[in-house]
Formats: sequence, C-alpha cells, structure tokens
Amino acid sequence: MFEAMELDCVFLETNMSMKKRYHMVYECIPLPREVGDMAPIYFKKAIMESDEEWSMNKKLIDLSSKDVRKSVPKGLPYFSVDFGLQGGFAHIIEDQHKFPHYFGKVLWCERSIYQLFSVL
Repeated sequence: MFEAMELDCVFLETNMSMKKRYHMVYECIPLPREVGDMAPIYFKKAIMESDEEWSMNKKLIDLSSKDVRKSVPKGLPYFSVDFGLQGGFAHIIEDQHKFPHYFGKVLWCERSIYQLFSVL
C-alpha cells in the first residue's frame, strides 16, 4: 500500500504502566522515502538522549538480529522503533513518570518544525 505511494513506514511500540494495567500502543507512521532513510539516525540519537542519564539497563538495544520480545526482559516497560526490513532499536524505560508516552511522535514533529524554519 505505501510502496505504491513511495512511502516508508516507521513502527513505534510503547509498553508502559505494567503494574497498574498492561498497556501497549503500536503505531505505524508513513514517511516520505528520503525521510525514512534518515529515520534510524534520528531515533538512535533521540533514544540515547532520552530518559535517565545513568541507567541500570542498556540505553540502546539493537534489534537488527533479534526480536524485541527476546531483547527486552519480560515485565519491563520499553519503547521500540522498527524500520521495516532494516530492524530497529529498543529502549528500556527507567522512569515511566518522566518518559513521555508520545516520545516517537514528538521526535518527528520537532524535526518537521526545524526543517520548516531552516527553509525560511
């Protein structure tokens, strides 16, 4: 479907609030192909800068060789991004109260606003 429109897809998965109620959100965001090619760079940088400075868990988990279910310990909240056939990244959320549930979408909004003002 997106291939015919020359679009790439980025899949965002956020799994939080596991103690209160199990809550997972999975989203598909279509992007222009040239933006989709740069998506791994932007997400890697954003994940490295997110959450706590000092964490108990690995900050960035590469999902190119394993599935997120095999990479993230069961019962821990996480954010993951998948770039289709290219694999993706995951991040274990240390503090659920500080980590925004809209993390992946904010990244694209900030990037779009930056591009808009750099053209002006």
